Amino acid sequence: MAIKLPSHLHRSRSGVLHFRIAIPPDLRHHFASREIYRSLRTPNVRDAGYAAQALAVAFKRGFARLRQETMPNKNNDALADIDFGLTLEINFDEFLRPQSAKLQTDANDSPEAIRAAVEALAAAGTGRQAIPSRASIPASPLFSETVADYSRMKRAQGKWTEKTQDDYEAVYRLFMRIVGDKPIAEIDDTVIVHYLETLQKLPANMNKSPMYVGKTIEEIVALAAPPMAARSVNKNVERVSSIFKWALSKTKYGITRNPAAGMSVSESSAPKRQPFSVAELVTLFSGSEFKAQRFENHYAYWLMPLGLLTGARLGELCQLYLKDFVEHNGVQCIEISDEEEGQRVKNQNAKRLVPIHEKLIELGLLRYVAALRGAGQERLFPELSHRRDGFAHAASNWFQRYKKRCGIEGKHTKVFHSFRHTFISALLDDDVPEHAVAQIVGHEAQLITGKVYWNARDAAKRKPTVEKYQPPAEFWARVPRFETVAFGDPA
Repeated sequence: MAIKLPSHLHRSRSGVLHFRIAIPPDLRHHFASREIYRSLRTPNVRDAGYAAQALAVAFKRGFARLRQETMPNKNNDALADIDFGLTLEINFDEFLRPQSAKLQTDANDSPEAIRAAVEALAAAGTGRQAIPSRASIPASPLFSETVADYSRMKRAQGKWTEKTQDDYEAVYRLFMRIVGDKPIAEIDDTVIVHYLETLQKLPANMNKSPMYVGKTIEEIVALAAPPMAARSVNKNVERVSSIFKWALSKTKYGITRNPAAGMSVSESSAPKRQPFSVAELVTLFSGSEFKAQRFENHYAYWLMPLGLLTGARLGELCQLYLKDFVEHNGVQCIEISDEEEGQRVKNQNAKRLVPIHEKLIELGLLRYVAALRGAGQERLFPELSHRRDGFAHAASNWFQRYKKRCGIEGKHTKVFHSFRHTFISALLDDDVPEHAVAQIVGHEAQLITGKVYWNARDAAKRKPTVEKYQPPAEFWARVPRFETVAFGDPA
C-alpha cells in the first residue's frame, strides 16, 4: 500500500519530491498552466514538508493579492509587475536537516510574503531562516539532476536495459536518502564516508520489506537488522562512483575528483560462490524428475548438463538461438554473442566459441536442436520469455526451487553459477593453462601469450580442453538421454 504524502508534495520517478499547488480556476487565465510544480530537491518527506508549507502559504497569499489587483476599478496594468516564477533551493547537512532555505522571486512584494511565511515557521520551532541573496545558489547541478543526465545518456547509448536502469536509480535514490540531494560538487570525502558507514548498517532488500516502509534511514538503522552483505555494499558504492567518474569529464558539473573512488569495504568474510561437490551433483541429478524421466519443460532437463559441460552462465544459456549452434573446422560449437534480439553478454571477453562436449552430443543436444528447427522454432528454449533482466528469470526461479527441494544448502554459495565454478575448477585442477580456460568460459586471459597467440576461432584446439572435464560416472549415469524422457504433466 502506497504511503500518502503530505499536502502539496509529489514524488517524481527519480525519488525527488516536488511542490505542487493547483491554480484557482478564477485565476488560471493569468497563467500558462493549471498548476505550479517545482522541485524541492530532496527525497526526504520531513524536510520537503517544511518547504512545501512555506510555499503553500506564499502562493495562497500571492493568489489573494492577484485577485485584489484584478478587482474592478483596479489598474490591471499592475499585473505586469507580478511574476510567479518562484524558485526554491535547499541545502542539507549530513544529518538531512536543512541548514538554510532561500526563497526568491521578482514580484514586488512576494519576497516579503515568502520571508514572512518562512519566519513564521521558524518562530513555530522549525529553525529555518530565509536568505534572499542569490550568492549561495550552488555552482553545480544537484546530484539528482546529474543522475537524470547520466541515465538519459546510458539509455541513448543502449547500454542500459530497463532493469539495469531501475537497479542503478534505486542505488542513487538510497544515496540521496542517506546524504541528501546536494550539488554534486559539494559531495566530498566526508559525505562519502558518512554514506559508507550508514550503508553498512542497513538491511538487505530494504525496499522490498513492508516493515521499513515510511521509516527514515535513522529509524531503519535503529532497528539493528542484519546488515546487507559486503558485496552489496561495494556494488552500491561502485555505482555511485560510476556517476562521479562520468561527470569528471563534463565541465557542467564542476568536479575535479571522484570522492567515491576506491571506497570499498573488505569482502574477506563474505560468502563466495563455490563449485558443487560430487555428492551434491549426485543429489541434483537424482531428483524425482530424473528418476521418473519426466520434466516440467525442456530447460528443466537441459540447463544443468549444459551449465556443467560448457561453463556458461545461466543467462548465456537461456538466451541461445538455434543459429548459435554452428560447425567450425568440423567441430560442433555454441557461439555465445549478443547478435540477436534480447541477447547480451557481460563484456567483450564473453563473446566466444564453445565446442560442444561429447557427453552433451550423446544426450541428444544436436538432435533436440534439429527437432526445434524442423518445428520452425528460433530459440533453444522458446518457453522462456524475455523479461527486463533477459530470458533467465523463470529459469533462475526454477533452479532455486529445485535446489531447495533437493536439500542443497547455501543460498549464496551454491547457486546455478556453481556449475560454472565446477567446470572451471576441474580444468584448472587438471593443469589446463589458465588462458586456455579463459577463452572457453569468457574470462580475460591474464597472460600475454594467451592474448596474442591464441587463435580465438580455432575450435579444433579448444575441443580437447572442453573434453578434459569428464563428469564422474556416479551421477552422470543418472542422466537419461533426450529421446527417453517426457515433458509436461502426465495425462
